[in-house]
Amino acid sequence: MQLTLLRHIQTQAPEGLCYGQSEPPLPDDFEKQHRQLARALQKKKFHAIYSSPLSRCALLASAIAGDQQVAFDERLMELNFGDWEGLHWSEIEQKPEAQAFFDDYLRCAPPGGESFEDLIVRIEAFLRDLKKKHPRQQILVVSHGGPIRVVHGLAENLSPEHYFNRQVAYGHLAQICL
Repeated sequence: MQLTLLRHIQTQAPEGLCYGQSEPPLPDDFEKQHRQLARALQKKKFHAIYSSPLSRCALLASAIAGDQQVAFDERLMELNFGDWEGLHWSEIEQKPEAQAFFDDYLRCAPPGGESFEDLIVRIEAFLRDLKKKHPRQQILVVSHGGPIRVVHGLAENLSPEHYFNRQVAYGHLAQICL
């Protein structure tokens, strides 16, 4: 299976805001940016397009898909930061429970959220299902930085501690064979 990964464009969330599964607004020119990314992919034929249902991904996937159907899958959503969603990281750092998360983000979840291991389990399940449903096909996945890092890490057989060594810029586009 040939997987094309695409990260959403930058939102208008203020620098340092924790927004995981929240819905910060998109920039005023988001449609123009989406068209540019769609043009970069116009020569590719995808058997299926999958996207996070969060609007920053869903709108981009729909712009690329045109008449093709997009399958929205909650497993492609960003890490759930629970009670920390919408707070600035500088605020979060002051919370008593924050140190446990920063010391072991792989296994420790923010209050009301999920751990990085939980995200890995979600992405592994998504990829297993994708391989069964679309063997040897071209698939587009529109998602977020966290899930895309997990896909790269799994494809490269890295240990989870090294997944964040990969830079995944807004508009990141990559191809992976699985």
